[in-house]
Amino acid sequence: MTRGFTLVELLVTLAIVAILATITVPNFRTMIEDNRVTAQANDLLGGIALARSEAVKRGESVSISPAGSGSYASGWCVFTGASCTNSTSIRRGEALKGTVVAGANASDTIKFDTLGVTSSAADIVITIRPQTCSAGSIRMRTLTVRPMGSARVEVTGC
Repeated sequence: MTRGFTLVELLVTLAIVAILATITVPNFRTMIEDNRVTAQANDLLGGIALARSEAVKRGESVSISPAGSGSYASGWCVFTGASCTNSTSIRRGEALKGTVVAGANASDTIKFDTLGVTSSAADIVITIRPQTCSAGSIRMRTLTVRPMGSARVEVTGC
């Protein structure tokens, strides 16, 4: 009696592993992209909540705006005063990688007054989605800031 595997058994096992890997790898990529979008949307939501709470705590206006030029995809900054400099910066967020940031307000500064209310008369809406988001798939995150200052993230379709 011999111990071990025959060459045929080993090849069959490798073929089964290859088939399973082919099926599961695309699903892992989708899961990783969805987790990245969720984490980045929640990070931006945390920055907005920080700006609102700092405005109330400090008794002065606090804003959050895209870092540099462009949209929140290039990063963001919570600050006091007219612009984000080293002396007025409260917190900076990293650039959003592997996602697409869009919406009418994707490049707007959000300013909170001493009561935690925004200076906007309408809802501020920013969307974050994976780069490969096909129509109908429920993978986009919509960040909405109400004029009264409350903010939320919802999962929506692309």
